[in-house]
Amino acid sequence: MKTLITKLSCAGIAAALATTSAGAFFLERESDRAKEMLSQYERTGETVSCLSLRRVDDTDAVDDFTLLVEARGGDLYLNELNGRCIGLEREQRYVRKSTQAQMCRGDIIQVVDNSGISFGSCGLGEFEKLSKIETPVSQ
Repeated sequence: MKTLITKLSCAGIAAALATTSAGAFFLERESDRAKEMLSQYERTGETVSCLSLRRVDDTDAVDDFTLLVEARGGDLYLNELNGRCIGLEREQRYVRKSTQAQMCRGDIIQVVDNSGISFGSCGLGEFEKLSKIETPVSQ
């Protein structure tokens, strides 16, 4: 069984999401950080159950309930976790044990701290593709 330890990096996604624009995007449990990060995107309704790890460039915990997954080609996916992963937003690090080279709905992830001690776990949900909200160009 393979163990994948992922250090979530906010740099790439947070930089791209730092500015806010008008646009409606709501999560069931939405923090101020989530509102800021997701304000430039809207849900497409297009979902996939799995993403190949070869396609995944970065992941970012929006909060303890939500992951953003950046894929090659600039695609961005929202994953609303099946339950709360206590400490995920704070630690930005998780372990996923799997024999597959893909992240799939139902996979269990465990939050780990800097020393590798795990203390929270949850299951992945569907991966919903997001699209960037087009902002009108000012003249």
